[in-house]
Amino acid sequence: MEMPNHRQQFAALVQAQTTVISALPYLIGCAFAYYYYDHFNLGDTILLFIAVVSFHLAVNGHNQYTDYRRFNHSNAINSHNNIIANFKIHLSWARVIIAGLTILSAAIGIYLTIKAGWILLLIGILSFLVGYSYSGGHHPILKTPFGEPASGITMGYNITLLAIYINIYNLPTFDVDFWLKGLVVALPAILVISNVMLGNNICDVKEDIAIGKRTLVYHIGHKKSLTVLITCYALSYLFIVIAVAAHYLPLWALGSLLTIPLVYQRTRVFVTQPDKATTFFNVLIDLQLILVSEFFFIMLGIIWKLLIFK
Repeated sequence: MEMPNHRQQFAALVQAQTTVISALPYLIGCAFAYYYYDHFNLGDTILLFIAVVSFHLAVNGHNQYTDYRRFNHSNAINSHNNIIANFKIHLSWARVIIAGLTILSAAIGIYLTIKAGWILLLIGILSFLVGYSYSGGHHPILKTPFGEPASGITMGYNITLLAIYINIYNLPTFDVDFWLKGLVVALPAILVISNVMLGNNICDVKEDIAIGKRTLVYHIGHKKSLTVLITCYALSYLFIVIAVAAHYLPLWALGSLLTIPLVYQRTRVFVTQPDKATTFFNVLIDLQLILVSEFFFIMLGIIWKLLIFK
């Protein structure tokens, strides 16, 4: 393998291709805020989006960094997860990238907290704590059965809440129930993001055991893990229906149900033969099929609403 350039090393370290996992809940939260509360703060939304993506990439980089350290203390000879070794990334350079992204995210967060209030700070602090605890410390969350819900709640729920709050904090009639409404809207994202981690752990269970990870797959077994994965996809569609029934999302959002056959087909391929190199990408595509279609049809609902009531 040729020596990777810095752009390739950066993309590998922070897993740049996973940015969509944090971007989609954010976009859905913004779309909900505009549809339900009829309010949108463009400048603040863009700034917070930069902070959210930067923090997401920093957490990914930290995960790779800590995985490398654990890998070096294990007896394994090689690993698909050993990104830092595979891409010949210097640890000092990795630390600079992780610190830089974290500082950028924190700086924007502090500025917006001063402007928007303590709720943004609360959600941000909780996200930072979970982000660090996920792979840092003596007992990181990723080594436990709670990795899937931790990633789903932090990225699916917290990011959606941030997107909603930054768009409604300056409303004269601020709705304190946005926590619960945000949860209903965020549940599809929570479930499909949890499935990305679950699918990853299903593929990597042997390597994970070698470096001391005891994930959900280790505890409940291969077959039950696949059942949980399928159930989460089914529930994600159910909660889209519930959000529409509660009038949190436009009727158009039901259009995302059209992706069910595609998600079923790709999930079946993965369940039949879970493999990181050949079938895991189906889990990532399933996430995009569900969340992209949900966002797309919410936007159609917003456009329809504007045309009807203009």
